[in-house]
Amino acid sequence: MQATLIFNEGAGFNTGPSAEDLLEALGQAGFDPIYKATETEADLDPILEEAEGLIVSAGGDGTVRAIMTRLIGRDNPLAILPLGTANNIAAALGITRSPLDIIAGLKSPRPFGFDLGQICTPWGTDYFLEGAGFGFFADVLTTYDPEQGKSVWRGLQALTNTLRDGYVHESHLKLDDLEMPGNYILVEALNTPAIGPRLKFAPDAHPGDGWLDVICIKDSDREGLLQYAASLLTQDLDKLQTVTARKVKEMTFTWDGFPVHVDAELRPPDFWKTASQESAGGLPSRWPEMESGTLTVKLMPQAVTLWLPPDAEITANES
Repeated sequence: MQATLIFNEGAGFNTGPSAEDLLEALGQAGFDPIYKATETEADLDPILEEAEGLIVSAGGDGTVRAIMTRLIGRDNPLAILPLGTANNIAAALGITRSPLDIIAGLKSPRPFGFDLGQICTPWGTDYFLEGAGFGFFADVLTTYDPEQGKSVWRGLQALTNTLRDGYVHESHLKLDDLEMPGNYILVEALNTPAIGPRLKFAPDAHPGDGWLDVICIKDSDREGLLQYAASLLTQDLDKLQTVTARKVKEMTFTWDGFPVHVDAELRPPDFWKTASQESAGGLPSRWPEMESGTLTVKLMPQAVTLWLPPDAEITANES
């Protein structure tokens, strides 16, 4: 079988195997490996359109997302070689071995149907692997401005500013048939336990169980953002009495211009650039040009087939 390698040389700290090492390992595992260099996400389109057989993602969560959202509706299985910093997708699937060991295990792979999240918005349809929502995490991303590249120092500054200012967003939330209008400091629909820099909002979430795990915190229930942040570090956020945690098939919420995140990307597109031009300083609070609307978040069960190594420790329902 042909195996097309997508390799992100900038993932993680560049201490993993080289593309040549991975190609050699794929050949030893019985595949016919192909490697084509990519410089931008757009380069993936012609490569994946022509690809046959297995697709191999060697990189971080961003690389997996760029590939997986392009495989929706296709028959190509995907294998993940985690080379990034957080590797939330691999962690959710119990993929713990080295990339070369993972490839060796693909001689006898375990097929797995990976759920994808879909969010329908005034600016178009998006897909997410980890999670989507508004409030705390989206506000941190807005202050952080991911378009400037990764920076631990800017990340700490963004977290500190958001904890200090405590932004609140009004929205009419609906979880399946449950109506929940209110002012929220956090709403997250999770497909995996963690998002971003390993923030475990929903430790029981799993991308193969057919459910979205929704975490909500109303402003009226506030115990203090510092306490919520501490609970995130101890993986106990969903256990706080003031936190609503539910498994749902669909979530809708009204939107009046506040920032929304889809995985680690801000929405609407170019939110930070446009909104910051309208802000006198600090966190841009809303998108200045878009009319309000209702956003719908739902699950696409088993949208993409993954090939996992035989020893992947999947803890939820397998396909």
